Amino acid sequence: MDFHHPLFQSLVLPLVLAFAATGVLRAMLGPGAGARWAALGVPLALLVGMSWVLGWRVPPGSLIEKLPWVYLAAALMGIGLEASRADRKAQWLAAGLLWAIVVVALGKQPWVPRVGSWLVGMAVIGAVLYEVPSRCHVAAMLVVAGVGLALVAMMSGSALLFELSLGLAVAVAGTALWLWPVPRISLGASGLLVAVIGWLSLAQGVALSTSVRPGAVLLLAAAFSAADIVRVLRRRLHRGEGRAWVEALVVAAVAAAWVAAALAIAQWAGPPRSGSAKVPDDPYYTPKW
Repeated sequence: MDFHHPLFQSLVLPLVLAFAATGVLRAMLGPGAGARWAALGVPLALLVGMSWVLGWRVPPGSLIEKLPWVYLAAALMGIGLEASRADRKAQWLAAGLLWAIVVVALGKQPWVPRVGSWLVGMAVIGAVLYEVPSRCHVAAMLVVAGVGLALVAMMSGSALLFELSLGLAVAVAGTALWLWPVPRISLGASGLLVAVIGWLSLAQGVALSTSVRPGAVLLLAAAFSAADIVRVLRRRLHRGEGRAWVEALVVAAVAAAWVAAALAIAQWAGPPRSGSAKVPDDPYYTPKW
């Protein structure tokens, strides 16, 4: 087996690591603390995957070289928020501060696009952190949006961002297997913060470093409204909550509709934006599909 094959790095490694680490933590810490801290499988899988694919540059130079450090900062903040039992508002504000730092650190932009990126990020963070942690709705949105971002990155000329985005989606899916169809863990801040900040950072990387249309990235972010849309439709149709695993599939389907719209824009919205640079790390990245 080629351990540096893109399929191993973006599919097998994060899936197996996330699933196994989540299960081990749950078993070692018991049904109470284990269920609460098992979501650490997500940051563990993502950090190992980042180390495997990119390594750690000191000091980091390019946008790509900064991504592992962004993941590490988000993982540490998530652990701190989980340990302090911070409420959702505190989690949202802390994550928003970190996201503001990341927006500034990842690349130079005029202040209007930076503010826009931060506001979109705050909406996405809120949609993720305010979901019920014992249900897999938020995991469904992260997985679908992660796969969508991977496809947009590939269509826009970055195989490396494709691999990193797919790895994030698969890592969340590996941990979410402990939530679906029966919840056995809680997907709290220790797992969610690195996932959502990681997704936003990768989306920022795709927006800044490829020829993607901005509308495609915005539609991908809109996928995180899927759970709210399902709840609104359920109330208007006067229907009570069904089985959690069925509703999670409906949430995933709604998120997939947003992703399909994003892919359509990426594919058929006309010629790419001028002046868009390729990801600087892609020239030495040779996929072995």
